[in-house]
Amino acid sequence: VCTELGLPGSAEDMQVDYERGYVYLSVFDRMATVKGETPAEGGRIMRVNLNNSVLLAEDALVNAPDYIRPHGISLFIDAEGQRHLFMINHPADRESGQEAIERFTEKSPGIFLYAETFASPLITRANDLVATGPRQFYVAQDIAQGSSQKVTNLVYFDGETYTVVANDIESGGGINVSADNNTLYIAETGAKAIRVVNRNRDNGTVETLRRLQLESSPDNINVADDGMLIVGAHSNLIALVMHFIIGSDAPTQILRINAEATPPTIEEIYLNGGSEIISGSGAVSIGDRLLIG
Repeated sequence: VCTELGLPGSAEDMQVDYERGYVYLSVFDRMATVKGETPAEGGRIMRVNLNNSVLLAEDALVNAPDYIRPHGISLFIDAEGQRHLFMINHPADRESGQEAIERFTEKSPGIFLYAETFASPLITRANDLVATGPRQFYVAQDIAQGSSQKVTNLVYFDGETYTVVANDIESGGGINVSADNNTLYIAETGAKAIRVVNRNRDNGTVETLRRLQLESSPDNINVADDGMLIVGAHSNLIALVMHFIIGSDAPTQILRINAEATPPTIEEIYLNGGSEIISGSGAVSIGDRLLIG
């Protein structure tokens, strides 16, 4: 059975707090921007409490910056159990404005307060991010539609300094980290691959271990509680581009990948041409339930 959650926009990215049973959603009326219209309201970070029998999306932020246009989000739980929620906040004009990273801290279960804003000239096309500490994160950057550019940067912030740690990413559509905080998984949308990377926990530098070649273009990556990667993928890039241009239907594909198996295993767990879910960008798996944004 497939059930729709009524949202004031699309949930481009999602993150799960398995211990608390919450899913956090990056919600914004992206279709309005595709049509060249001004969204009726700003973006929101919302949560769904999976412990309830009826699933409802509620606001997760007590306070927030005046302007929110969210994209990728990431949840980090520190050694004391404090939750830190990070969010990419796009400018109105992505070609000339400054990208920002917002950090929020949990005040009570599922309720977050604004803490601080990060920005750097190195972050120009933020698409997704993953937090690896209370104030540390990697930002995966994409390539502008129609650009002749082939590769882009992966940027790391260590709490004080921003550094380009890779400059050969073929359009970073998504990024996440293993439970032990040692391995990064980077969706290279342009290469139809997921790059598996070892990260140096002392200085944030990275070393590519392998690339998992796919038959689709990967987008957001979530790491399930069993370590499996749940990946939103675009099986038809032409249809995706047309969706961005005119809002037409585009397929949604969800893959479950065991990146640590030898050889890695890739299983398609959902595919729809767009009649049910249009241009799905990611999913999270909780027990026998699958939430697709």
